[in-house]
Amino acid sequence: MDNIQNVLTERARTHGDFEHVAKMSQNLKHMMKSTRAFEDLDYYMAESLEQMAMKIARILSGNCFDKDHWADISGYATLVVRQIERVEMERLITEQVGESNNWANKQNAPDEPEEV
Repeated sequence: MDNIQNVLTERARTHGDFEHVAKMSQNLKHMMKSTRAFEDLDYYMAESLEQMAMKIARILSGNCFDKDHWADISGYATLVVRQIERVEMERLITEQVGESNNWANKQNAPDEPEEV
């Protein structure tokens, strides 16, 4: 039990008071979710923004000089960029395969019958 208390005491120094962080984080998330744009986000974008909201709450409630908070926000943004790039690459490959199949089908199509 002492170990848990030590962890909680250390986290309070870096992250701030849990109740304050939770309230601020939930308020930020509520504000984000109340926008029309939030509905258009893919699941990974929404999750990343929600995690960022929690990190912002920690920055504003705890030690704003704790580099881990800032690095975590950067990490969540990077994960979204990577997923967007992955989705774009898959779309391009699918389009190229489709174009290649169309070309191959045209090459293998029987010639038009001659008119008589």
